[in-house]
Amino acid sequence: MYLKKVSFLVTPLVTSAFCLALSSCGSAPKADQDANASPKDSVAAVKTDAQTEDKPSFTLPSPLQIASIFKKAGLLYYPNIANAPENVSKYNSGKISQALNLGIYSADLSYSALNKQNQESKSYMKASRELASQLGLSKVFETDNLAERFEKNLSVDDSLASIIAEMQMQTDLILEEHEQEYISATVFAGAWVESMYIGGKVYEKGKAKNVSFRLVEQMAIAENIIKALKSYEAKDASITPVIADLTTTREIFKNFAGVKAMANSQEDIDFSKITITEDEIGQLIKKIDEIRARIIKG
Repeated sequence: MYLKKVSFLVTPLVTSAFCLALSSCGSAPKADQDANASPKDSVAAVKTDAQTEDKPSFTLPSPLQIASIFKKAGLLYYPNIANAPENVSKYNSGKISQALNLGIYSADLSYSALNKQNQESKSYMKASRELASQLGLSKVFETDNLAERFEKNLSVDDSLASIIAEMQMQTDLILEEHEQEYISATVFAGAWVESMYIGGKVYEKGKAKNVSFRLVEQMAIAENIIKALKSYEAKDASITPVIADLTTTREIFKNFAGVKAMANSQEDIDFSKITITEDEIGQLIKKIDEIRARIIKG
């Protein structure tokens, strides 16, 4: 996505940077192999907004990138882990709740799309569109028939990434125009929580060590999410409890023995080298479960 205000890769969306991640995930077919792919579906442009001088800027990966990282670590697909699409009708209690749950569904969409669960992907796209509409973002899906192109290109990874990138850029433009960038920050917070939740549930089923490593690495992102949300806290008081939840999660993680030892021995923590115990992983998963339960309750 383009570098601006908050540099997020959020909503049921991802930038062309993910095309690189997709190509490393396995046998993804090329865009020109699909007759339904338009020329603009093969490569997504990354734009840059130079007006960042007085705006907070935090670069974060997209939900689809996070899903790809977990998948390459051995994350398997299990039905019924993600939030049920029909729950979308519960999310009408305010913009922050809607934005968080749009983030939840964006991660669920990424999980299903990356695992070739086409029907589930369509259901999550529908739920995402409904929440996006409530947030004033319905125009995103109407531009260049993006929603229709999404469904036609579900089996073509690089085209799918390009289409989703277009949705992201349209979302950014609308939110910037209406000075609602805080919605992007909140959506990403929801997407991160759901990504961690899915990773945790899959880990519990198989105790895959590589998945536990990825859970630890994702904690590196938590600090930027907290900073981004704090920069917009004055926009909506409902952001404050979200900051509190993520801060508690960060503090739980920072008190793990391996994390404390590394923090005491060097200035910058190398998350890829941190080792934590199974009990500590359990504590992290439990906290994420609690946060996620509050979000999807509506």
